[in-house]
Amino acid sequence: MKVNKLTIAVLFLTASSSVIYAQQKKSDTIHKEKKIEGVTIQGATKKGTESNIINLQRKSVEVIERVGSVQLEKQGIGDVSVAVTKATGAQKQEGSGQVFIRGLGDRNNSTTMNGLPIPANDPIYKNIDLSIIKTDMIDFVGLEKVYNPKLWGDMSGANVDVVSKIYTGKPYFKVNLGSSVNLNAIKKHNFFLQDGPEYFGFTQIIQPTNNSFINNGYVFNTSWANKEVLNPINSSLGIDFGRTFNIGNTGRLSLFGFGSFDNNYAYKDGITRSVDMEGNPTKDLFGTEFAYGTNTTGLLNLNYRLNANHNLKLVTNYIHTSEQKLENYSGYIRDTNENRTQETAMLRRANYKTNDLFINQLSGEHTITSPLKLFWNIGYNRLDSRRPDRMQNISVFNFTEDSNYFAASNPGANNRYFDKLVEDDVVGNLHADYQFTENLKLTLGYNGRYKQSDFKATQFNLRVNASPKTYYLNPADYGSFFNSNNYNAGLFDIVTFRGDIKWNPETALTPQSYYSDVINNAGFANVEYKLSEKFTGQLGVRYDNLDQKMTYSTAIKEGQVDKKYSKILPALNLKYSVNDSNNLRFSVSKTYTTPLLLEVAPYEYEEVDELSFGNPALYPSDNYNADLKWEWFPKRGEVISITAFGKYIQNPISRVTVNSSSNSVSFVNIGDTGTVFGAEVEVRKDLFEMGNTKLYTFLNATYLNTSQELSREKVSTETNTSYGYTISIDPSKSKDKMQGASDFLANVNLGLEKKWGEKNSMDFVVSYSHISDNIYAIGYAKKGNLVDKAINMLDAVMKFNLSNGVGISLSGKNLLNPSFKRVQDNTNGEVTVRDHKKGIILGMGVSYQF
Repeated sequence: MKVNKLTIAVLFLTASSSVIYAQQKKSDTIHKEKKIEGVTIQGATKKGTESNIINLQRKSVEVIERVGSVQLEKQGIGDVSVAVTKATGAQKQEGSGQVFIRGLGDRNNSTTMNGLPIPANDPIYKNIDLSIIKTDMIDFVGLEKVYNPKLWGDMSGANVDVVSKIYTGKPYFKVNLGSSVNLNAIKKHNFFLQDGPEYFGFTQIIQPTNNSFINNGYVFNTSWANKEVLNPINSSLGIDFGRTFNIGNTGRLSLFGFGSFDNNYAYKDGITRSVDMEGNPTKDLFGTEFAYGTNTTGLLNLNYRLNANHNLKLVTNYIHTSEQKLENYSGYIRDTNENRTQETAMLRRANYKTNDLFINQLSGEHTITSPLKLFWNIGYNRLDSRRPDRMQNISVFNFTEDSNYFAASNPGANNRYFDKLVEDDVVGNLHADYQFTENLKLTLGYNGRYKQSDFKATQFNLRVNASPKTYYLNPADYGSFFNSNNYNAGLFDIVTFRGDIKWNPETALTPQSYYSDVINNAGFANVEYKLSEKFTGQLGVRYDNLDQKMTYSTAIKEGQVDKKYSKILPALNLKYSVNDSNNLRFSVSKTYTTPLLLEVAPYEYEEVDELSFGNPALYPSDNYNADLKWEWFPKRGEVISITAFGKYIQNPISRVTVNSSSNSVSFVNIGDTGTVFGAEVEVRKDLFEMGNTKLYTFLNATYLNTSQELSREKVSTETNTSYGYTISIDPSKSKDKMQGASDFLANVNLGLEKKWGEKNSMDFVVSYSHISDNIYAIGYAKKGNLVDKAINMLDAVMKFNLSNGVGISLSGKNLLNPSFKRVQDNTNGEVTVRDHKKGIILGMGVSYQF
């Protein structure tokens, strides 16, 4: 850890020294400008350029932070989840596209596209997996870490706003081809996946019907055997195009289209372990994971400018993703092979997930009169997320007898699982700006959202009836035992948690389910007043009315929840322009944080090393936020800023380890209060320029100090309800850090830009990131916190854009190939419970623009 901190300190000292050395005193250019009367200059502004983004940041009364498409292209960043981590105070959660911002994770953040909320593509998350959104189809990603009443009130970390690209400029058509390899995957002589899914990831494995189970018994069509994959090489193909059309004397239609398909193979191996309160393992496994993912995306953006006063925009976006994981483990499972000297447990788990997400938006901007402007935006989103045919097997291999058999004590050890989540989401914004005078503007608005979620899941447990050693079992193909002949012979039964499908099919085949309706109505008012040439303030208030109804029938409980919340959310934003290049900003606000659906639903969600379940008694927390920021804009395209911020949280929500024989976690309002204090530094600066060559940097760092109360009595009292169940926790401390918060985050980027000829350019960017330790889940008694250890990441990208339209890129990702390690921080010392490396990824891409 000391080595990591020293490395970071040296990097920041070097970069800071370069900034100081490179800085030259600039005169105030504004005072030297001459006014030219009667001249109007019209032109298209590239929203994604660094200079435009920083200029908007300088002028805006609200605190805004954006990462533009031009910067992302230079760094070779292909998805929004990585793009967000280039902003100050953001970190990406390992193994997902979810991000933590200012130490606060998924439930504390919100995601919008063009200002409208979009649904998560996975029931275990509140926000969409940002890694499935491609950066080629956006103008910029905005991080709104300071609240204003126009934003939806359900946020405490930040709102991530993905702004889709509006085409400007000359007509073009561009083709992108790319290929890369994960060195972990390509080194495997045999790469395996499960049977059923195909290359493009569109195959839907349909759950057998109830009648087929009743009439035919064993009716699963896909094989239990692994399927070998040749040449696990990543590939990508994309096209994008743009064109404008003049309509009449004043109208202009702008068309932008984007389509892509890419896939990726990955492999990792390492340990997976869970321990009891004494530190003794309940599972001690070495495992391998083969993974394959696909992403198919299409976007069409139509922007129709009727005239100078009226503008309409239509965005339609379809994203299909698929993910396969084949995991194989061997070692010790306490409930399976107690005799470790003669036996080893063997666990196989194959998981297939598909997501279909449709995002449709129609918006308008209208100047009604000179002082009155009207803005509206409506959207319809639909998500179809499925886990079809997840397979799991657990068997035992006896060394002395050279035989394989099942441990019959757990009927759920061998199962096939199907689930489906369908969400329909209707959202809308409407607000009007009225400019009373040059110094006074009033904004009034309404936000509305109606979201329906329908989730169903069935796990078919294959209960073994045959005695060990009386049957043949091949662990390379569990279909050697689980087949229709053995089922008809009575060697195993198919049961669910509701019963045996052979004897009680009507009840047994009823799926676990939950159904949710969420209605959110909000009105807001905001006054912006320019007190002087240098001092501007915004004062606003938002009223949120939230109504959530849920009906559930699961293996844990049946019931329903009907909760209503009303929130009054004031916000104050002040900006003082010290001079043309320096701003001081101060903001205070109140927001709230709602738990996500699966944190409330009493449904068990099982992974190999963890089981999580929701808490119907969970309720929103209230957040009080304050920010103080200084910004310095040395010259066009440059900014240096320092921010101090604090948050006071009432009834914070946290993931906790609960009292159970398994490694189970749940979600509770863990204490009365929590606090977050932090400081951020951001630098975007040209270090050296000579002719057409430029060396530049953009770096940021965040320090966090977090704390929350931990109360066993509060959790026990609040979860003892008629519609829930008592959750038992026993934290070893009365206070601890916030779950998910890292003490220190840093991003250091150094870039070299070279231009020659008419339109030839080269960009070389090296990117380094550091994330310090953070708590994954609060511990139980001697069974301490689950902690994700610090990691350091290094990427490098070189891109050539030539005047003949050809582009070439070379990339190296995850070059340090760090170990991703999670430990159980027990009272008698750390126990490693996860440890693996993702592998270095080397890639090359070619593009041609017509």
